[in-house]
Amino acid sequence: MEMNRIVFDQEGEIRPVAVVGVGLLLSAMAFAVNALIANAAPPAFGAPGEISQFGFMKVALATVPAVLGNALGFYMSYRRYDPRALVKFLAPAVGFYAAFMSIPVWGLISGGTFTAFAVGAILNTVAVAIAVPALLALRPGSEIAPGPIPDDAREFLAETAVK
Repeated sequence: MEMNRIVFDQEGEIRPVAVVGVGLLLSAMAFAVNALIANAAPPAFGAPGEISQFGFMKVALATVPAVLGNALGFYMSYRRYDPRALVKFLAPAVGFYAAFMSIPVWGLISGGTFTAFAVGAILNTVAVAIAVPALLALRPGSEIAPGPIPDDAREFLAETAVK
């Protein structure tokens, strides 16, 4: 079974409920990773007193909207065929990433610590780094792994190179 069959039916129509389910699963994964980072990063940066600054709500707000926003963007881009669907998905993803990165930047500019900025930036980046590649793997025509390499591939490449 191809991975994109989770989100798309046999006729190529997108399944909204499946996109929501994938988004929620990715949100849970990203939240778990970000919770670990929020607890481990401040001491790693030499600021153990800042752990309490990254509680449950801050981690959730840095994770869930970024992941679900990308899932919504994926749904909106691929709900009907368009040759520019990839651009319609990636352009807003970049815009939302930049918008969410403005929060840690604003905190740093307004007198926050570098540790708070670094942890906030990492939390935003991890959420997007988990969501976008996973969603791209689900799009129509994408392959997780390439097909088998034929036995005569080296001979074919050698003949092509000689010509």
